[in-house]
Amino acid sequence: MDERLIRDPGEGVRREHGEARRVDAGPVKANYRAVDRGMTPVEAFRAVCAACVQHIEANRHGALAAADPEYLHQLRVALRRMRTALEVFADAVPEEIASSLRGELRWLARALGRARAWDVFIATTLKPALSQRPRHPGLRALRAASETLGAEARGAAHRVLESRRYYGVMRALRALSYADGDEAGASTGTVRELPMRVRAASVIAALYAKARERGRKLMRLDDAGLERLRNSIRRLRYGLLFLTPILPRARAASLAATVEMLQETLGDLNDCAVARELLREARAEARGPQRRKARRLLKKRLAAGRAARREDLRTQWEDFRAAEKWWSPPGRG
Repeated sequence: MDERLIRDPGEGVRREHGEARRVDAGPVKANYRAVDRGMTPVEAFRAVCAACVQHIEANRHGALAAADPEYLHQLRVALRRMRTALEVFADAVPEEIASSLRGELRWLARALGRARAWDVFIATTLKPALSQRPRHPGLRALRAASETLGAEARGAAHRVLESRRYYGVMRALRALSYADGDEAGASTGTVRELPMRVRAASVIAALYAKARERGRKLMRLDDAGLERLRNSIRRLRYGLLFLTPILPRARAASLAATVEMLQETLGDLNDCAVARELLREARAEARGPQRRKARRLLKKRLAAGRAARREDLRTQWEDFRAAEKWWSPPGRG
């Protein structure tokens, strides 16, 4: 493995007998501020793609070791950021290659998602309830069932991370991060030669407009609608992460803070929706008394949490809408 792919401020590299060996310093959050004002879209994409590869590979070993669940979370964050990079820097990669790669990244994220979902369910739904009622037999039965199902999901995730298909995805990403000029798909078109500082604001404006549209009639959105909005908000946040160094500082910082809060709230709402599904699975798997009572107790907690986050969402959305005067796409309003 190329040493550049695993070196990170959060981890070290030790050399023994002429070989580079990874020193695990815990889950890694990679640095994505790799774009500068003079870069073309192709150069910017290559820099972000390299950061994504680094982010994935720096956390893969920990995810396979089933150590801290944060390893798997960070790995999935990197996959989502890579998909966003293909949208933000759309001119940098031929559509045929980008479409195929988006499909593979979507497959990989979904293949790892179930393990992450069980980790979150156990940590944020079951454990808090058990901390208040540690001897509740129904809750203990649900925890045992959830841990069994979570272990199965982690085993499936580990097989994916050691599969030929996974290695194929990583080879494709490395090839894009090191490709030059025409290989990256920027052989024609005047727009593609413009530096990113010319295009950055319009890219963010387009992402903002898409999220704004998906948030229409916000308080009437069902779980599926909220998840679509969450995906748009997440892409906007990652776009800001990539392009903040070349955007108007005050406006970008204000929007980034609002978007980060929205993403967190929408993420919590999605966790509640997923938890209801996992609770049904755990209930079917669990054995022992008071399982039905435990399920009712957890459903009540989830409903209360969801209601509170919906109220937070209402306030945060007003702040998000206030940014429209700065981030309306050209020619609009």
